[in-house]
Amino acid sequence: MADVNQTERWRETGILAAVTLGVSVVVILLFLAFAEPSGSAVAYPTGFVLAATGLPIVLVLIVFWFVGRQEIIDRRHGLFED
Repeated sequence: MADVNQTERWRETGILAAVTLGVSVVVILLFLAFAEPSGSAVAYPTGFVLAATGLPIVLVLIVFWFVGRQEIIDRRHGLFED
């Protein structure tokens, strides 16, 4: 392994994971806040439709952001693939 200081890398990775988890929870709660149930049995409320279509897209974008940041951490510590 090329990394001399593994604890620093794992510390940065842990912080990144915690931040990503926190952002994901906030995004999920924001989407669910707009998805309010209504008394209508005919159609779904617009909030549910937006949450069902937008939430997976936003979560995938968060995952790609996480992978990019993790790649930067790995390269900084000499652990990367070409």
